[in-house]
Amino acid sequence: MSKLQDQFDKLLEEQADLTKRFQEKAQELFKETTKEFFDRNPAITAVIWTQYTPYFNDGDTCEFSVHEPYFTNADSDQFEDIARHGEYDGDEEGVWSESDWIFTSDSKYCTDRRKEMNLEGTDPESISKFSRLIQSSEMEDVMKAMFGDHVRVVATRDGFDVDDCDHD
Repeated sequence: MSKLQDQFDKLLEEQADLTKRFQEKAQELFKETTKEFFDRNPAITAVIWTQYTPYFNDGDTCEFSVHEPYFTNADSDQFEDIARHGEYDGDEEGVWSESDWIFTSDSKYCTDRRKEMNLEGTDPESISKFSRLIQSSEMEDVMKAMFGDHVRVVATRDGFDVDDCDHD
């Protein structure tokens, strides 16, 4: 039996090593992807999202997820004025914080909203792709390993700021 146990132990070590290497490579690629995103979107100063495991899910299993990101042109001292659901609560004129669908939807509301915003320096396709990437089920383990659980992440050209967040 000990020979079989040794084989399982070795297999588990290999799995742990593969997982670690995968997460390191995924984190490296994510940082490069984020840099490329900001290069394509000079008007966007930050992407803000929360990620957490809910405390209660109506009896269903509570599972970790990355929630809808918000793209903003706010200055760094205004990031705290962007609420959990993306609304900008500050006093500065011309600041916007929107989800990806504002940039890509053909609805009248989105079209009118885009006219109000100065969107020069934004790339709707890359905004949509970035949003889908960070919310994909395939990235959940990577996002959790990089930033943690029950956090608010602010991604900027200079890196990532991660703070604990309260959620229902």
